[in-house]
Amino acid sequence: MREKIHLNGNWTFYPDIEEYQEVAGKLKHMRGERVDLPHTVKMLPFNNFNEKDYQFKSLYRKEVFIDEKYRDKALFLVFEGVANMSVVYVNGKKSFHSESAFLPFSKEISDEVRFGEANIIEVMVDSREHEWIPPFGHVVDFLTYGGIYREVSLEIHDRYFIQNIFAFAENVLEEEKSLTVQTILSAERGGSILYKLFEGGNHNPVGEALFSSIRNVDDKRMRNTLSVKGVSLWDIEDPRLYTLEVTLVDRDGLAVDRKTEIIGFREATFREDGFYLNGRKIKLRGLNRHQSYPYVGYAMPRSMQILDAEILKKDLGVNIVRTSHYPQSSHFLDHCDRIGLLVFEEIPGWQHIGDEHFKENCKDNLKKMIKRDRNHPSIIIWGVRINESKDDTLFYKEMNKIAHIYDESRPTGGVRNFAKSELLEDVYTYNDFVHRGDNEGLSSPNDILPSKAPYLVTEHNGHMYPVKSADPEDRRTEHALRHARVLEDMEKNTKISGAIGWSMADYNTHVDFGSGDRVCYHGVLDMFRQKKTAAYVYASQKDEPILHVSSSMNIGDHAGGNLGKVYAFTSCDYVDLYKNGRFIRRFEKDQKSRLKHPPILMDDFIGNLLVEEEGFSARDAERVKKIIRKAAIYGMNLPLTSKMTMGRILLKYRMNMDDAVDLFGKYYAGWGQDQLTYTFKGYKDGKEVASVTKGPGASMHLRVTPSTQVLHVEETYDVAMVSVSARNNHEEILDYSSEVIELEAVGNVEILGPSRFPLRGGQGAFYVRSGRGKGNGSVKIRTDNMGEKEITFTVTEENLTRL
Repeated sequence: MREKIHLNGNWTFYPDIEEYQEVAGKLKHMRGERVDLPHTVKMLPFNNFNEKDYQFKSLYRKEVFIDEKYRDKALFLVFEGVANMSVVYVNGKKSFHSESAFLPFSKEISDEVRFGEANIIEVMVDSREHEWIPPFGHVVDFLTYGGIYREVSLEIHDRYFIQNIFAFAENVLEEEKSLTVQTILSAERGGSILYKLFEGGNHNPVGEALFSSIRNVDDKRMRNTLSVKGVSLWDIEDPRLYTLEVTLVDRDGLAVDRKTEIIGFREATFREDGFYLNGRKIKLRGLNRHQSYPYVGYAMPRSMQILDAEILKKDLGVNIVRTSHYPQSSHFLDHCDRIGLLVFEEIPGWQHIGDEHFKENCKDNLKKMIKRDRNHPSIIIWGVRINESKDDTLFYKEMNKIAHIYDESRPTGGVRNFAKSELLEDVYTYNDFVHRGDNEGLSSPNDILPSKAPYLVTEHNGHMYPVKSADPEDRRTEHALRHARVLEDMEKNTKISGAIGWSMADYNTHVDFGSGDRVCYHGVLDMFRQKKTAAYVYASQKDEPILHVSSSMNIGDHAGGNLGKVYAFTSCDYVDLYKNGRFIRRFEKDQKSRLKHPPILMDDFIGNLLVEEEGFSARDAERVKKIIRKAAIYGMNLPLTSKMTMGRILLKYRMNMDDAVDLFGKYYAGWGQDQLTYTFKGYKDGKEVASVTKGPGASMHLRVTPSTQVLHVEETYDVAMVSVSARNNHEEILDYSSEVIELEAVGNVEILGPSRFPLRGGQGAFYVRSGRGKGNGSVKIRTDNMGEKEITFTVTEENLTRL
């Protein structure tokens, strides 16, 4: 039976190695750095660096003892991801190489190792950007970093084993469903295959088998269609998973290999009138994801991949993610399966189509991507075209053909940024950046499509309105409103299957892009996955209580002291506003909006107070409120008509100009009052479900929230993200705080990245990884103005085979 040995610990890393032959005999005398995988060749600053800093050759070296008991086995050395080009040496001899930064590669090394003794595995990693490796050859709006940034393992099989399984279901809306299973074996030796289906998505299935079926082996490549009853469908609301277990039995009746795949039964179809999941029409609302993180680039283990999926589905409430612009971690996709998050997965590339060598690498990437990921029920479409590239008929005809050969069950899409492109794929996928804030949110599909076809928007917003966490709140609010307008137009148009926004989080980029500091501030989250205002547009579309008010209600944050329009991004039916405990007004959502939970506009912060406290008539009170709002814009230089109206009202109520100024200060600015607080209460089905208070803070503190306090050492180290934010006593984020955070790791934990950094927009995060030994640890967090905190971590170790 098969066995897996994880090779992620205790590598020796040598940076800036030009050629393997020059150092092969000298490594014993050279000083390297002890590292664990995933690993990046260069820790980068948050911003303001040169991307050439990590673009060099380096060497990774590890001793691996191969037990004598494996002599008659098939041993495969598997790399999940190395950026960008790599050459693997086994015991000093070149074994195999890779020219893809994003997909696994492997080779059987049974004839290259020495049994019963230590073997030397060495990997020359070239992190430079070669023009024949997608996405390179021209400009690229993201970084690929460098290093062995995903896991490495040694997989051990009997000589007669199962190489690959692909299972897909048909007729899933019928009581009796068809499950087609394609199986590739290592050789033609006869025997039989036993298929079993178990409930649940565990790799070691427990529970009762749903069916058992046996077939005789008649070829190295087999295809059997099995009938299945009594299974539930995989859906975004109820993602039911099953374990397909395939056992290879030899002619003597002995089980020689067993392989499992996690699958789901679902029907996902794109039509001209939208997207349908299991026969139910669903609007796709999503975000694009880069797999990068501050400091370490791509080098993050399973827990952080899982956390991103959790953030997308559970925090932001989206139902689809696009893996821009390359295949991403299997850990991320596995969790998308578990939580019901749909996936658009695409090949590596960005606008540029290179020479024939480049194109062959594209084809190879496509084959590897589909073979690795085609059992994931979450994946509903393959991106077979280089993002935003020009038309290339012969190339893209072949790419579509490859996709349909390797997976006949899913449609293809090709992301472009221009109208009337040649349509070779099944779905026309288009990056629509038409929205500028004062126009339509999305183009009409009729203006973009070359012919009738299913239609999906794959990017919007992004570079059209980049926003930093520390930007003024009116810019952060407009950013959110732009996302809301696009989603509104998406919901209105029955021909648009959905819209996937650019992007989930900010990301590092090349010098040609971003804000001049190697960061694209295009995300609804910052690089540390902390929310900007726009994040609440997505989060508020969930049914659970969400209430986020766009303003701090500080007039000094606005030109002329004009609060203007304030928005509640909320799932509530209506919001009641109280000022210093006095009810002001109820604000209700727009019933005409096609959004499930549209932003609620709040633009009256005086309410009926002028009637109740000053004795104005209702008519005059409304006039005075309008004039007060204009005074916030024009000051004493009010328009003549406003001055005349105010003069008549002052005369009528025997008031003078000083009284008018007092009205502005009392009812709008809050001047001279001890404290002016605004309380927003959100109601759903007539019940209060959320409350937010805005006002001067009497005290400030640091809120510290770890993603977990238990670190699990499994196939490699584990990482937790610790979010930190400066808050006042109302629990408002202090948007302009740049408080410096100082960290000290104690015990069996380490900090990934700097131990001293400033908050940005009043918030930030840092990463804690488990150490190499046993025992727990803690991180002490110190600030100059907000005190100290300490977070403890429990480190557990799983009983897995690791070397």
